[in-house]
Amino acid sequence: MQVENNLTEVRAIIFEDSLVQQYNILDRMRFYKVPSVSIAVIHNGIIEWAKAYGYADIEHKTVADTNTIYQVASISKSVNALGIMKLVEQNKLSLSKDIREYLKTWKFPDNELSYGKTITLKNLLSHTAGLSVRGFVGYPTSDLIPSINQILNGEKPANNEPVKPIYSPGSHYQYSGGGSTVIRKILDDNISSNYEQLMQGLVLEPLKMGNSTFSQPLAAKYTNYAVGYDKEMKPLKGGYYVYPEQTAGGLWSTATDIAKFILEIQRSIKGGKNAFLSKNLISEMLTPVMENYGYGIGIEQKGGEKYFWHEGESYGYRSIYYGSFTSGNGVAILTNAYPENGRPFVIEVLNSVATAYGWKEFYNPIKKKLINVPEEIINKYVGEYFSENPAIKISISKDKEYLTLTARQTEQLYPVEVDTFFLASSPSDKCVFSSSKNNGVIDTFQVVQNGKVVVDARKRF
Repeated sequence: MQVENNLTEVRAIIFEDSLVQQYNILDRMRFYKVPSVSIAVIHNGIIEWAKAYGYADIEHKTVADTNTIYQVASISKSVNALGIMKLVEQNKLSLSKDIREYLKTWKFPDNELSYGKTITLKNLLSHTAGLSVRGFVGYPTSDLIPSINQILNGEKPANNEPVKPIYSPGSHYQYSGGGSTVIRKILDDNISSNYEQLMQGLVLEPLKMGNSTFSQPLAAKYTNYAVGYDKEMKPLKGGYYVYPEQTAGGLWSTATDIAKFILEIQRSIKGGKNAFLSKNLISEMLTPVMENYGYGIGIEQKGGEKYFWHEGESYGYRSIYYGSFTSGNGVAILTNAYPENGRPFVIEVLNSVATAYGWKEFYNPIKKKLINVPEEIINKYVGEYFSENPAIKISISKDKEYLTLTARQTEQLYPVEVDTFFLASSPSDKCVFSSSKNNGVIDTFQVVQNGKVVVDARKRF
């Protein structure tokens, strides 16, 4: 299958004369130390295929299958947001009401940044409430698990800081798992104190996500789960960490079930009698508030197509999903890998799916053709250049046959013309050497960005 055999190293630039190495998915799993991965691909509005690779449990040689459940971490925020929107549709919650009116058994910790200012569910869902605690590190299964109030207050046995205002509401996009946990408290106080059961009936059962649960810790009946692994592929003690916040990162699921979630979003976008949400509410949910983030979902434009997406990472797991707004394409990728190991791997799988299924310009690295610059010309570029605005010193050195630039860091300069180079960190910018007096003496170094000179430096002899 093309997806399995065409993984490529994630690069911002491809050199046209270079051979782009392609890898098998199992090769990349070994390279990145990914014990297993589960993938579901949506094409033309249906789940075209789903498959799992590797071991859910290495020690017991338990092979992962498409029913193996994984912690999907912050993807939980997307599923939670869909549930909140359903409650809004049912007139059980309001997106614009001040959350303090909902909070009955926890007092919101107002300070000078938030006092007298309205904070809404819309703010909490879009990470614009200005609240602290980006994410949670979880708890070994043997640890004492804190209550929601202890988590919100940062009181032991909770291992996080208190959730509190750090920006004025509506002024910043500040990703906050703490804010998502406030949503859980609102649900506890107004809808149901059993979040797992609430979401089961509100979202998981209607979407036929039969292999998904917000059970934290995982109930004994869920035996087909992927064990989480650390950086060196050692299993986590107890098999996984517990995330009692639930709304922020408590969902266990399969790639197929996340694909069902994607399909339901796509169906609601189109509208119709059987859509889970009305077109108005799904449109509001998928409209960016700040930083290309809607309600529990990121929004991204690639190659003329718009996608909704989210990624997740918890200790021992890494995941990602993408769904198109209009073309009926999508993918869910779940792993039981340490987050730093899993991230480049899931991106390579994502790009392989996008390439195999012709997602226009989804993975679109910049292609550059390099030239050879004669050594006598290279030598003319070496020296120290100084810019007044911005105030910066730029050192150009020769390292064997190529040039390096040192400003804030040292990088190689790649030649595309005799006098024009680029840096891998900013491949669209042009680094141009010239003679201010047109006498062959190189004394000017400029950085040109979108046709505008943003750095104009002069050599000191």
